[in-house]
Amino acid sequence: MNLLTFRAILLALSFRREITYILLLFFAILLLPIFVVTLVANTGLPVISDRLATINLQNHTIQIHDPRGKVIATIQAETVWPIHGVVTLEFGASDLPYQPLHTGIDIAGANGSPITSFMKGKVIEVGHLNWGYGNYVVIDHGNNVTSLYGHMSRTVITKGEAVLPGDIIGYEGQTGWATGPHVHFEVRVFGVPVNPRSFVEGNP
Repeated sequence: MNLLTFRAILLALSFRREITYILLLFFAILLLPIFVVTLVANTGLPVISDRLATINLQNHTIQIHDPRGKVIATIQAETVWPIHGVVTLEFGASDLPYQPLHTGIDIAGANGSPITSFMKGKVIEVGHLNWGYGNYVVIDHGNNVTSLYGHMSRTVITKGEAVLPGDIIGYEGQTGWATGPHVHFEVRVFGVPVNPRSFVEGNP
């Protein structure tokens, strides 16, 4: 090590506190957009959800709205909860550090419990992710409504199959990003997650 390099190291060490402050400020600036996006998403998603799907309590129908709020479909369909159990995380809630915004409802039943389709439809995707949803199934219910079921231990349905409410599509598990056995139940309208409680009454 030459004298010039040694002096540079000594100079850097003498500014150790200032360098620490600069690094902390740098990381704070990097994290600011994540914080802002999380805040906006947490306040905005429920508002968007309420505009895309609403329940008409007078005739017990579900109204599907386009992004401008116009009713484009009225559904009077049988729906059931995909599993009986305890809700461990609601739609729109935060579960930091795992996820800043929850796009569905987590339901924990007895480990290995059967998971069923919540409404009549057709299976359009059966897949596996090492992260996120783990083993999952996506069902198309028509009228721009789809549902997703994640973290299954295994799936027992194939793409293209027609399903009715209560038909078994898989079993509860802990695949993907999951801290315990449960099913992630997600409903989407025009591909945007909406509150599943807009479609299913009561509790699982």
